[in-house]
Amino acid sequence: MSISDLLNVSKLGIFANQGAMQAVSHNIANVNTPGYSRQTVSLQSEPGWGEWRIGSGVQVQEAKRQLDNLLDRRLAMGNGEMGRLQARERFLTIVENVFNEMDGDGFSERLDSLYSAADLLTDNPTNPVGRADLVSRAEGLAGFVNKMQESLRDRAMPVDKEIDVVMADINGRLQNIRKLNGQIGRTEATRPALDLKDHLRNEITALGEMVDIQTLDMQDGSVQVMTAKGQELLADTVYAATFTRSAQQTASGYPGISLNGRDFTSMIGGQIRGLMEVRDEVIHGPDGLLTRFKTITDELRWQLNRVSSQSVSQALFSGQTGAFSLGGDLTTAMNALVTDATSDDYVGSPPDLGRVTAGSVTFAYGADGDHLTTDTVAIDPGASIEAIRAALDASPAIKAEIVGNRLKLSAQSGVYGVVSDTSGVLAALGVGALFSSVGARSFEVSDELVEDPDKLGVGRLEVDADGTVTFNDADNRGAIALGELRTSKYELFDDNLTLTAHYASMVGILGSTIQRNDEALKAQGSTQDFLKNLRDSYSGVSLEEELTDLIRYQRAFQASSKMVTAADELLKSIVSMV
Repeated sequence: MSISDLLNVSKLGIFANQGAMQAVSHNIANVNTPGYSRQTVSLQSEPGWGEWRIGSGVQVQEAKRQLDNLLDRRLAMGNGEMGRLQARERFLTIVENVFNEMDGDGFSERLDSLYSAADLLTDNPTNPVGRADLVSRAEGLAGFVNKMQESLRDRAMPVDKEIDVVMADINGRLQNIRKLNGQIGRTEATRPALDLKDHLRNEITALGEMVDIQTLDMQDGSVQVMTAKGQELLADTVYAATFTRSAQQTASGYPGISLNGRDFTSMIGGQIRGLMEVRDEVIHGPDGLLTRFKTITDELRWQLNRVSSQSVSQALFSGQTGAFSLGGDLTTAMNALVTDATSDDYVGSPPDLGRVTAGSVTFAYGADGDHLTTDTVAIDPGASIEAIRAALDASPAIKAEIVGNRLKLSAQSGVYGVVSDTSGVLAALGVGALFSSVGARSFEVSDELVEDPDKLGVGRLEVDADGTVTFNDADNRGAIALGELRTSKYELFDDNLTLTAHYASMVGILGSTIQRNDEALKAQGSTQDFLKNLRDSYSGVSLEEELTDLIRYQRAFQASSKMVTAADELLKSIVSMV
């Protein structure tokens, strides 16, 4: 081996160990960089040549990332579920705050206050202050119901807006993935694109939390990103898909999710799926909070109106105006009308027409409360509102007309009162009703009672076996019937409970939903943390290990440098011998 060969071997040793030290210093510099994968260089001896076949030095064979692809894939598979649970947690807490804000002054307390006012009237039914107090408490309950409805609906809006934010982030990351794929392909043609691959993996990891995906590594170092089941390509070296709102609406009336013009609502996962679950299942939906709360308030309105419509005031009635607008269809059978809607501009028929059954309304009428006789009007739920009006108007007890799109009853002469209504038609049309509303959206006390609380029905008329009607202006049976609703149970959501218990059950269901999500999030988080720790133990940077390698490569670099010095001295000695 010549001195020039010795110099070449030393030079290669210097360059190779310099490259190794550069990789070590790069690792140390990125010890705190999120998603960074430790980089290493592989050294390979150069084969010998000549008579003795002595080796000719060392070369850097390759620079690579220290990465376990299987572990990375397993970690990525859980990102979508983690994103879904985290999105649910964040917005479920916001929904829960609706009930926390009203703690101590909630639905149950307001309803119990109304019942308590009825109990006080039971003790003193002739007290006008008691009537005014009951109407006032009813207004307080109605205000709470409106506030609760508005608060729940308001919580759905930021959830829906967040979907737009997440979709914009998804589209931006897909574009970044496309660009990084292109850069990796071009770079890999001349040198390893190690840091670019880390950047790409970080983008894919973040994307995987927002929407379920799967990936496929390509030969040029780029990565194809597809939907979780491979239905659609999301990004490669030249293409990036676009998520937008779909023209097709969800069951709760919100726009769905479209991928390249194709409805993708039912197939999307990750954060967007979690957001849609909160919006369309927890808040809206058949078992959602809004649906349950509306059902409870519907039942409350009907039961209270059913009682008050069959009660009489202290002076009976000379006239009453129904609390409900009759809608635009007065000639179609009541049991065929659409009586329920969720939109704010609902102007349909009274909401309780579907509860009217075959029965009759019995009126007592006369010149005054001491001279009363009865008349009964048969009610057919298959009749139209106009037909019901005509049937009531044919009674000698009252005159029935439609004024301002409301049913108005007037005494033919003197006064009248309702003895009984087995059909429920008066409550459904709002005559003598305590509340006028469509669900929880517009829960209000009847205008007639707000203007004149003395019209509140507190007593009841009594008819004995021979048909004689007795009226006592101090009768309290109407107030008793209102108070007894406190303990009455109703079959809602497959449970037979009081209305306050149904409300408590609704709140409990939300609490259970939050608890289950929290437990699932903790379990998923533990799994992800375990996988991350495994990845970090293999791909992460350890300063102790890097410093050890730094010393090792530094010593090798110094030794190679000394070999250059030794070769130089040998060369000088040979020259001096000439």
